Amino acid sequence: MPGAREDRHKFDFDGGTVSLDFVNTVSGMRGGNDPRDRILTYPDLVYWAAQIGLIDSRQAADLYGRAEREPGRAAQAHVEAIRRREALHDVVVAAVGERPPPATALGTVNGWVAEAMAKRRFRMAAPGKFEASLEDDGDLLAFLRPVALDAAELLEDEVSQGLVGVCEERLVGRCAWLFLDTSRNHSRRFCNMDECGNRAKQRRHYQRRKHSQP
Repeated sequence: MPGAREDRHKFDFDGGTVSLDFVNTVSGMRGGNDPRDRILTYPDLVYWAAQIGLIDSRQAADLYGRAEREPGRAAQAHVEAIRRREALHDVVVAAVGERPPPATALGTVNGWVAEAMAKRRFRMAAPGKFEASLEDDGDLLAFLRPVALDAAELLEDEVSQGLVGVCEERLVGRCAWLFLDTSRNHSRRFCNMDECGNRAKQRRHYQRRKHSQP
């Protein structure tokens, strides 16, 4: 498949919503010592979209091909996607902390949501039943419109917004992924127990052994 690499990063989807999973395509701590952006190119973005199910393999192949034929436009689309992602991150983090979001970030998210809403179309699927879809107008970032709409639902729903948590590994500067805490007691502490949760467990075990030694 053009543009697809066997060594491309396999993404984890622990956010609980597509908008949080998009924000979580940066590993580590933004602004910390070792942030790792997993979307370094437009093909990386397409690969993520295919993995999470926003596009199918045929659509992905078409977008890889377009990126090869129009590298300048693909590069611009990549820059814009990252701008939207970082703006969404800043707005959600502000909401979690019950702080006003940065005006520039909020403006970017509002513009993105407005663009996505303008592309919604309805059709009658059966008598009295309508279905909504998003117009594919050939824009290289059209597949991100569901992310914008998901973000809008998350931010305007006080219940959902209140369930957004931040990985507890942020306290040691290791991870600040966001997630929707749908656990029974809303007591989720880590984005992923297999990685961040186990790392914290091993660290506690090490500290106990260290302090128990004479």
